[in-house]
This record gives sequence, C-alpha cells and structure tokens, in this order.
Amino acid sequence: MAISSETSPDLPAVGGDDPLADLLRDPEIRQSLAVIVANAPTLAALVSMGNALLARGPEIVDNVNSLIMQARGPLTEQSGSQRLTTAVGALADIAPLAQPLAARSEVITGFLDSQILQPEIVEIVGKLGEAAMEADKATRGKSAEFGGIGAAWKAYRDPQVQETLVFLVEFAKHFGASQTASTPAPPPSVA
Repeated sequence: MAISSETSPDLPAVGGDDPLADLLRDPEIRQSLAVIVANAPTLAALVSMGNALLARGPEIVDNVNSLIMQARGPLTEQSGSQRLTTAVGALADIAPLAQPLAARSEVITGFLDSQILQPEIVEIVGKLGEAAMEADKATRGKSAEFGGIGAAWKAYRDPQVQETLVFLVEFAKHFGASQTASTPAPPPSVA
C-alpha cells in the first residue's frame, strides 16, 4: 500500500528530488532489498564469523610463521629429532581435517580464487561486522518498539542512515543484477 503525503504530513511528496526514493521505486531494487532483509540473520552470522576469523588472523599467521622458522633452523642431532617429533605431532593433530578438506577442495579453491579475500572486501566485511556488533550491543535485551512512521522518517533524515541506505540500495542493485545474470531462464511454457 502506498502512503501519500496527503495522508501523512511528515512524509515528503514523492518527486525527483530524493534519489533514494527514486531508487526504491525500482522493483528489482525492492526485490533485492527483500532478499537482504529476509537473510539478515544469516548475513549477520557470516559477518560475525568473518570478523572472528579476521581477529584471529595474526595469531594464525604467527603460528604458521613459527612452524616455518622452526623447520628452517639449524639441525643438530638433538634439535632435529625434537623438531621431527613436534612436526609429526602437529601432523597427527591436523590429519583428521585432511579428508573433509579434500572432499571440499573445489569449494575451498573457489573461495580462495574468489574476490572475497581482496583487502578492500575484507575491510568492508570487517566494518559490517563491527556495525552489527555495535547494533547488537545497543539493542540486545531492550524493547523492540521503534515508534512508528514518524520515528522512521526522523531516522531516515539522519545523514548516517541515509548513507547506509544508499549503500544498501547500490548493493541491492549490483547483487540483484548478479543474481539475475546467474539465474537460469525458466523453461518455455506450453500453451
């Protein structure tokens, strides 16, 4: 149901002055936003997992670097056997992961070859995760009442909210276009 400015005085008349309103009239963008909203819990979980992985990144790199440095060190009879024992122990710990990882090698290779690991994308995902965590802290255990259309319009006028909404609309456009491009055409109907 459309809301006109005649029935709600706090909403502006729909016109060409508001680029966000113009974008929201596009059915493809509305459909993409609906998909995003419907999958918000999953997206939040993925962002949270990505943040956790990024937070542990230096620790993982340090562990790998330490193992490499140990393997490169000078070999004496005593240190060589100790390193060999440590390496075999580490391999024994990793061995249970080998078969499941090998079974998913195409998925892992696809992930590693994808653009998701580009520094710019990792930074955006990190920002999404931080924002999700802050929003969770601000709302967890609190009343879910928002205040109606007036409060929504007031929030909409906040420049930070507008910037985020424009980002979401642009994201929806690009995501919708990629979804449309990757969706197989429906079979022709028989009349």
